[in-house]
Amino acid sequence: MTQRDIATKIKVLKITKEIDNQFIADYLGMKNARSVANFLHGDYNLSDEKRRKAEKLISDLWVEL
Repeated sequence: MTQRDIATKIKVLKITKEIDNQFIADYLGMKNARSVANFLHGDYNLSDEKRRKAEKLISDLWVEL
């Protein structure tokens, strides 16, 4: 999954599952919610480890709409 795909799916999950940036930051092991916002806006790329965690988060929470 590309960085852009991950960001798009996380944006959908934020709305459908009512999760916030801090929840995502805690799950991925990021410093704070602002880091998640920067990633979602395309100003930041995830490391390989955080990318794997993001893919796991998506697979755990994703619901086909």
